[in-house]
Amino acid sequence: HLKELSQSILEKCEVLPLAIVAISGVLATKDTRRIHEWEMVHRSLGAELEGNDKLKSIKRVLLLSYNDLPYYLKICFLYLSIFPEDHKIDCTRLIWLWTAEGFIEVREGRTLEEVAEGYLNDLFNRSLIQVAGTTIEGRVRRCRIHDLLREIIISKSREQNIVAIYIERDTRWPERLRRLSIQNTMENVQESKSSSQLRSLLMFRVIDLLCKSSMPVLFNGGLSLLKVLDLRGASLETFPDEVLKLFHLRYLSLNGTNVKMLPKSIGNLQNLETLDLEHTHVSELPIEIQKLRKLRHLLVYRFKREYYLSFHRHTQGFKVPAKIGALLSLQDLCFIEANHYKGDINIVRELGRLTQLRRIGITKLRREDGMDLCSSIAKLSNLQSLEITSIEEDEIIDLQSLSSAPQFLQKLVLEGQLEKFPCWIPSLLLIA
Repeated sequence: HLKELSQSILEKCEVLPLAIVAISGVLATKDTRRIHEWEMVHRSLGAELEGNDKLKSIKRVLLLSYNDLPYYLKICFLYLSIFPEDHKIDCTRLIWLWTAEGFIEVREGRTLEEVAEGYLNDLFNRSLIQVAGTTIEGRVRRCRIHDLLREIIISKSREQNIVAIYIERDTRWPERLRRLSIQNTMENVQESKSSSQLRSLLMFRVIDLLCKSSMPVLFNGGLSLLKVLDLRGASLETFPDEVLKLFHLRYLSLNGTNVKMLPKSIGNLQNLETLDLEHTHVSELPIEIQKLRKLRHLLVYRFKREYYLSFHRHTQGFKVPAKIGALLSLQDLCFIEANHYKGDINIVRELGRLTQLRRIGITKLRREDGMDLCSSIAKLSNLQSLEITSIEEDEIIDLQSLSSAPQFLQKLVLEGQLEKFPCWIPSLLLIA
């Protein structure tokens, strides 16, 4: 009977590839021992596909796939409407955004990020999102959403007032605005009473000079409840003063801006969990950063391409404050300068206190730092990714004091000289 049901469902999809893929994702979640679940899909499909319009038929099947989602996945899926059309979504960024939004359920023995990764895998398994790029290790790095699915989630998101999209000057905002996606321009962005309820503000491809002048206008609407602020790629050269009043902020990205330094009052943002300063000109963080005890992801680096070596990129990290070890919630820390000392405090030795670290990137490592580094790595039992660059091209990276690699290490990048091949490298079975 199950085989007959499968064949009938396939026929109802009229051999339309996207419809078949979508309905396969639904069926993959059904128990083959529970025939009534398959029969329910069969009946629902029959009701949805009445008529001959193929495009409408596909949309109905896709809508059926959406309706089959558990409640906690629906909100995560609809959130994808915040990204522009054809946008390749960074999976790590998406996971951090979901977490900051409060979409992820607490599950014993797992971090919120690990639970969120499970949500993402569920959406992949249901064929509701597609792979758009992978890492060298074969892990999914970016994802995208099919245009027809995007139409559906934009419509649903608008109905439920989850996301508003500002893409042209005449765009009207809903009365109770919760999440705003500004795309391409900030021209005619106006102060609005509705923005006082805003929880999230994300910008995409906003590179016009209006960005700087429109920022105060936008913030004058009263954004005190803002939890997510992503100004990636915006035309900013200084840290926006308005941001320092956002006490509830959990996620802040200035990725790709021309910001050069952070103010000392960054310490006011004590609920901050993610601080993304990739590809900015920030090279040192103020000591007040150590007040951000909830910080989980700290990224401060940029790549400088060596033109005489066409394929080589030089990673420029940042100087960390002396007591970086006080940020006990850190899971991602990239890229710190190892040769930076603050008084008697050894920065490399401080890393051993950050036992929640999953990813660590270190630049400007010297040979004499080897023993302290190995001592710190031995304490990082959750470490999955380790990247080390020596201070000079011919400087030795000394890892001989490390008797074994962290149990969960999946990625190891060493840029420098090895005098001896560490005995534990062949045992890295998890490395692809």
